Amino acid sequence: MKKMNPAAYDDGDLFALDLQALVARCWELRRQIILFAAVLSLLIFVLSFWVARQYSSEGFMRAPRKFAEYNVQKAAFWDRETLYRYLEDNKKTSDANGEYLLGNLSERFVQAHLQAVLPLSRDDLRYITDAKGMLDTIGILGFSITFKDRSAENAQARVQLMGDYIKDTMLSEDLLDTIYTKAGEAKAKKQQIDNQIIQKRLALTQASTRLEAARSIAGKYPEASKMEARQLLSTGSDNNASRYLSPVAQLVGIETEIADLKSQLTLLERDAEQNGLRSEFYERVDQSTRQPKTGNALLAEFVKTAQAVFAGKDLTDDKTREIYNQIMVIAEQMRNKHISEARFVSGPTLPEYRSGPGSLALALLSLIGGVVLGSLFVLLLDKIRTFRGNRGNAALDEAVGPEEDNLRPVRVA
Repeated sequence: MKKMNPAAYDDGDLFALDLQALVARCWELRRQIILFAAVLSLLIFVLSFWVARQYSSEGFMRAPRKFAEYNVQKAAFWDRETLYRYLEDNKKTSDANGEYLLGNLSERFVQAHLQAVLPLSRDDLRYITDAKGMLDTIGILGFSITFKDRSAENAQARVQLMGDYIKDTMLSEDLLDTIYTKAGEAKAKKQQIDNQIIQKRLALTQASTRLEAARSIAGKYPEASKMEARQLLSTGSDNNASRYLSPVAQLVGIETEIADLKSQLTLLERDAEQNGLRSEFYERVDQSTRQPKTGNALLAEFVKTAQAVFAGKDLTDDKTREIYNQIMVIAEQMRNKHISEARFVSGPTLPEYRSGPGSLALALLSLIGGVVLGSLFVLLLDKIRTFRGNRGNAALDEAVGPEEDNLRPVRVA
């Protein structure tokens, strides 16, 4: 026969020959492929159904706030110590869903399951000139929370737990910021009021001195008291000329000034007394917040401290009751903003059906994947066996030697 030159075949023919040989070999090994394909298809179907076909629970929590406030507080959302403190305070450290959140908590995890909801969509922003300014003014409407799990009850519980944790964390951060700010303002205002009182007392002393001098002058010139109020006495010339009213008019003016200074001094002394009560409260509550607490515990401590500070005070006194009311108004605002108003307006839903592809589509994809993987696995095993057989034959040839070819046992393929 005439030998064929391998170079005579082009790449397409070689590819066709290799593919035909591969298909032929798969047909020879079809029993093994069918066995492996069945096992792998079943495994793929079970794993896909277990992972992809999960229950998905969703919920929208209403929590309107400014962007600046949200950006400051969101870093605390993925703090493990904050979450552990919340779970411990609510006796959920041994809860399976609490352990799941604590074990997976991270910035990426929170961003994957918690999305801030904007009041305007991207399409709406295209028609607004100052879109950034408007978003900064409006802020966010709330949060969309989504969790998946093989159990519908667990998925729902995780949405609820995440929402409650976010509410508590925002309450804690907002209340702490208010306490630190008010405490600093009370300390600064104490010095400011003290300086104002010193200045008013000095002005009052000076006015009293002028009053005595004016009375002495009026006694020396009794005829001047008969002058009409419209008549002015002037001394000097040019622009620096000084004009003086009658001694009686000057006495009336100075006494009016003294009365006004005394009124202002009384108000400042009242402010100083009220600021003392305010400083006492915020100093005590500031000390109590040095130990980290959850939002609800911090709010309860805030109210408890206020009641303790004003327990021995006379709340029938207006200036005392005013400060007490101001403090309690802050507590009520925090309660309304972070507990009453921040709530789920939708969900958490209890899903009835699993999400993901249908069972028939999943079975078909699993069958295709099982056949492909089974064929590759069987062909790989066949290749390994062939390679080992060739190495064994080569070793046998080397051991027998060329001079003993006639005595070599016949190998059956």
